[in-house]
Amino acid sequence: MKSSNFNTSSIDRKVIMAGTGLFLTLFLVVHLGLNATIFVGDGVLFDRTADLFRHNWGLQGLEILVWGGFMFHIYQGALLTVQNKSKRSTPYAVNPTSFAPARSMSLLGAIVLAFLLLHLYQFWLPHAFPGGANGNTDSLSQLMKSTMSQWWVIAIYVLGCLAVAAHLLHGWRSAATTLGLAERYLKPISVVGIILAIGVPLGLAAIPIALFINSHA
Repeated sequence: MKSSNFNTSSIDRKVIMAGTGLFLTLFLVVHLGLNATIFVGDGVLFDRTADLFRHNWGLQGLEILVWGGFMFHIYQGALLTVQNKSKRSTPYAVNPTSFAPARSMSLLGAIVLAFLLLHLYQFWLPHAFPGGANGNTDSLSQLMKSTMSQWWVIAIYVLGCLAVAAHLLHGWRSAATTLGLAERYLKPISVVGIILAIGVPLGLAAIPIALFINSHA
């Protein structure tokens, strides 16, 4: 009975991981589009969009939903990692090499989490609480441009985006399999999955790189 409950719980968590992962991938696509507006009108459109999110209750609710999705995805991923370790510790466990993707996903997930926390500290907190503890009163576009003028910040962001890309490259197929898509559908879907997994993080990395180049031109 315990083994049955354990397996059912594991499957449920994988379904939750797949659902929240797809939702967060959609968020990354939207986030890329919003960030790209910083190049429109010297950041005016970017700031207007940011102000809309700060003062619109509906958009604030959506923002909370996104961060909740991140936390829930991370939480379920941590539980799955613990379960996989428990399986490997049993005498009848399968070959440990079969869990290599899970181990790499855990490491990538930890890197992405650290990257996310830095991103929140540098941009979300000053924007949500302007003139707060750090006394920053710059517009979000000004803050973004000044922050991205530092080489070490660019290095961290590029590494973070590469970790996101690697995470998504494994995650899209895992999600498709978990949600029960037939093998014949995986090949056409893989094209979309690979494009999103590589294109979106690279696009997110290209924006700070472009800002860095512009700041030193």
